[in-house]
Amino acid sequence: MTYKITGDTVGLAIGPVSETASGVHEAMRKAHQMYDTGLMNIAIEDDAGHKIEGDELLACIMGQKSVTEDLQAI
Repeated sequence: MTYKITGDTVGLAIGPVSETASGVHEAMRKAHQMYDTGLMNIAIEDDAGHKIEGDELLACIMGQKSVTEDLQAI
């Protein structure tokens, strides 16, 4: 399954950033990197339309929750 990771820059003329990953763990790693570089509104969406973003994604990035293959925070 392919995952699309997106994020928005704040105050930069670059615009939105988008990357792809072939697995949920790679997608989470890329989302964490986006978070560390200061991007906002980070989201991960899969081919089936499942999506995780906001507080749920942040909890997964921070290690407070885990994410499943269908992008559910548990």
